[in-house]
Amino acid sequence: MEHKEEIKPAIKPGKPWKNEGYYTSFEEADAVRQKLNRIWEDNDQHKGMQVKVKWSSAKQKFMVKTRLHPDFEPVKEVKKETTKNGKGKRRNKKNTDRTKFDPAASF
Repeated sequence: MEHKEEIKPAIKPGKPWKNEGYYTSFEEADAVRQKLNRIWEDNDQHKGMQVKVKWSSAKQKFMVKTRLHPDFEPVKEVKKETTKNGKGKRRNKKNTDRTKFDPAASF
């Protein structure tokens, strides 16, 4: 019998969420979440924004968290690295042996 193992691709962690606020009741937090969703629906500038309500057991409060979905993240231009010509390294190096005259080295 053949046993085939399925190799699952590694899942990268997503973008981090930012805490928008803390609320004592779920109703308050949900109202803020719905308000943010209404604002973002019609505005193309906020396209791809996500919002969620999460319970924090440490603080005993509800958190409203927001983030920009990774698919809508603006693409950064890749800059070509400039290489140094190396002159600075040679100029800053102090070679004291080369500048001194050694009288014992004569014939």
